[in-house]
Amino acid sequence: MKFYRFVIDQRICRQCGSCARACPQAAVKETSDKRFVIDQDHCDGCGACRDACKLRAIVKRKGLFL
Repeated sequence: MKFYRFVIDQRICRQCGSCARACPQAAVKETSDKRFVIDQDHCDGCGACRDACKLRAIVKRKGLFL
């Protein structure tokens, strides 16, 4: 159970891949349509992807996620 998760705001993201390179869990994946998404099953919530994003396209969504 998680109380927050990180998501990529596709309106801001420029698909540079810095978040994917920074993720120690390899949870940031590139989709077939060349967009980056965070695989919530592999994300441990460390925030390395958010810290690496110069555009601040990765946001923390609060809530209860099972």
